Amino acid sequence: MKKVIFKVVLVCILLTFVSTFSLYSFSKPVKTYKIATTTSIYDSGFLSFVVPEFEKKNNMKLNFISVGSGQAVKIFKNGDADGIIIHEKSFLDDLRKQKLIQKYTPFVSNYFILVGPKSKKNLFKKVKSIEAAFLIIKNKNLKFVSRADNSATYIRELEIWKLAKTKPNFKGYIKSGQGMGMSLNLANEKEAFILTDEATFYKMKDKLDKLDVIYQNPKEEILANTYYFAFSPKKPDLSLFDTFLKSDEFKKLVNSFNQKYFKKEVYRAVK
Repeated sequence: MKKVIFKVVLVCILLTFVSTFSLYSFSKPVKTYKIATTTSIYDSGFLSFVVPEFEKKNNMKLNFISVGSGQAVKIFKNGDADGIIIHEKSFLDDLRKQKLIQKYTPFVSNYFILVGPKSKKNLFKKVKSIEAAFLIIKNKNLKFVSRADNSATYIRELEIWKLAKTKPNFKGYIKSGQGMGMSLNLANEKEAFILTDEATFYKMKDKLDKLDVIYQNPKEEILANTYYFAFSPKKPDLSLFDTFLKSDEFKKLVNSFNQKYFKKEVYRAVK
């Protein structure tokens, strides 16, 4: 009887050893990569919604560094990030010229919108262009919060001022130097106007009780907002993420995110 018990115990020990050995021998370690990303697509919660599915299937972990697009480029250039997500195409063209990336992939888009205090909404009823809206803000010396951080949103804001043939040199102009979420909070606190991507605003809308959409027009080219992904040639495994961003699976996740948080199409997967 003792011999039987001994044999059973021995077999159990051997099976445990074999299974443990197999687990450590054949399971691949998770590969971790750092991605510098613009704050807008991060603050909206979009990345934290769509990325886990990719990580799970590809045994990868993507750690995001959320900053303005200009700062994201600096981080990437310094080698402190393996990939980059931004929405300013000119920055990516420069990276490609410097051979720091081989290509960049547009993967999702939304639109820039002007939001501001609900109490001032009537002033913009007859406005037919974004530059006309900006001119009203300047001419009436209304409060306007600018990112002022070399981000893609800030660059687009400056392009609109230029289109309006004026400069933002008025007393109500407030420079935040912060990301999209923080700047929206400041605009709400100051009851000021601000240019923002629609997704971040709608995601934070419940906390922005003093703000509402003042002007939006998807037909105006200057308000189009496309996000791009690029990665270092030294990190070829990130091509898997690039492929994922063009997949039908990703498109379904975009639709799921829209339905869960907005009940309408806000992010649009690039075809």
